[in-house]
Amino acid sequence: MPRSKVQDVGRLWSLALVLSALLAAAGMRWPLPLPIVPAVVAALVLGPPLLMALVLLARWRLPEDPQGGESDATAQERH
Repeated sequence: MPRSKVQDVGRLWSLALVLSALLAAAGMRWPLPLPIVPAVVAALVLGPPLLMALVLLARWRLPEDPQGGESDATAQERH
């Protein structure tokens, strides 16, 4: 993996670790349990994966054909 990718993953992992520690500390200090609201739970559970899917789809590019023509599989099908 290139160094910049390793740094990006390290930063993201560190951010997730800090957020997790803050949430754990807040949970220990919170005076009362939070009420369970199904819409909020669904947003927290489904929101991050959907957001990640949108980011991946926005950045997803198919590899370009270096010859600019048809692929080998298509050419073989015609013969």
